[in-house]
Amino acid sequence: MEKILTKSDYRQMRLLSLLFFRNKIVSKQYAADYLDINKVTLNKDIDAINNLFSKDMLEIKVLKTKWIFLVRDNQTNFASITADMIYNSQAFRIILSTLRDEKRTPTSFAQSEFISKSQLYNKLDELDNLLAENRLILNKTPIEILGNEVDISFFYFHILDRVYPRSGWLFDEIPLEAIHTYIYKMEQFMDIRLSPIAKTDYAIAISVQLRRAKNGYPLNLTEKQLLYWQETVEVFNIEQMDFSDLEAIFSKKLPLNEKSIIFLSLFLTSFTYTKKESLNKVLAYYEKSRPMRYKAAQELVALATIDAKDLNFVMVSLLGFFGKYTFLGKSAYIIEIEEHENQNKINRIDKQIIEDKLIEVSGYAADLEFIRANMEAILPYVHELLNISTILSQSHEKLHVKVISKNGYTWEEFLKYRIRQHFSEEVLAFSNNDYSTSNVECDLIITDFPMVGEHSIDILTWNSPPTELDFEMLREFIK
Repeated sequence: MEKILTKSDYRQMRLLSLLFFRNKIVSKQYAADYLDINKVTLNKDIDAINNLFSKDMLEIKVLKTKWIFLVRDNQTNFASITADMIYNSQAFRIILSTLRDEKRTPTSFAQSEFISKSQLYNKLDELDNLLAENRLILNKTPIEILGNEVDISFFYFHILDRVYPRSGWLFDEIPLEAIHTYIYKMEQFMDIRLSPIAKTDYAIAISVQLRRAKNGYPLNLTEKQLLYWQETVEVFNIEQMDFSDLEAIFSKKLPLNEKSIIFLSLFLTSFTYTKKESLNKVLAYYEKSRPMRYKAAQELVALATIDAKDLNFVMVSLLGFFGKYTFLGKSAYIIEIEEHENQNKINRIDKQIIEDKLIEVSGYAADLEFIRANMEAILPYVHELLNISTILSQSHEKLHVKVISKNGYTWEEFLKYRIRQHFSEEVLAFSNNDYSTSNVECDLIITDFPMVGEHSIDILTWNSPPTELDFEMLREFIK
């Protein structure tokens, strides 16, 4: 991020991150020490932030000249703040100029930005360093991005995805409706579903590919990429997909390799398989044709506690994420500033354990060497995927208990109160008390009076008030 923004803009983003995720009053002295600046610079940063953002969106308030806190509306999250900061940066305007193939000179760009040529060259050097992390080069006369076409397209997607919706739709000649029609047909063909946000992400990725193709930049795939491309064509039946809505935009037929790249851009987004058959087909392909990658995914997923019914979904998510690195040599990952301050990150599985496993599996085959080169981008994704999956599985494994008392509601609530003193919500949840005992969604019934007849659900008969032996019975049941 610091290579996209100026040093002062990056510092202001860190200040916003501090206030956003602390969500409380912070002393100016603490903020200044945190940012390693003096209070004079801090005050200038506060003014700059308040001038950049609408007060309806967010504002840093100062209390008694010593304390600061952030107020914001309910539509503003940290992603929207990041989008604003990147959108208003010089680097983004340079990147957008290259996407539009304007071939500007440093002199003309410096004039339009009202800065000196030396200042512009400093920013071009910073941007060149960021591009180098993606094995790309910034040519300066004219200003253009050079390198492997797939890497260039991914870089554009990565930046444009960060600034939307603040930027608005940046492809005037590409109607969004036509893109959405293609996506709808592709969803039906693939038996998948994209969220509205994922559809926009995919539309951006598609539009980058179409713009580059229109401007005459051909794909230059390596032998390894071509092999993967041929496998992808066969596995997903790309030749049978309907690309007519995209071809109508520029009134030209898309060659098969461009169709395949447009399709593979799908894996830059998130989607859900609507049929198990489609999901299993993808897993079968990886198990047969890319066994080491399949084994690596299995070992990573084994670090988490995941329900059997969710296991394949997590596996295919991880393999799909890895899939894009067959085409990408190196991803220009923008380090998210919220990592510094966000205390809400789930860490049931320690990040170091996951990193160690990623390093281990990266040595299984040449097919996995991309992991080490892209660890900075891969580790945060895998860490979050496995931790969220573990949390969801623990939620599913929670024991659901129905409490029924001979004496009615008040005694039932008392039993629940006593149970909660011994067992947390992470372990046990109470089901509703409609008093039905057949076809109910619970794992156990606790009652303070013997229940006659045959029941499909286990029953513990307690005393009221419950004894230590009653609680021990429940502990054994949970085990």
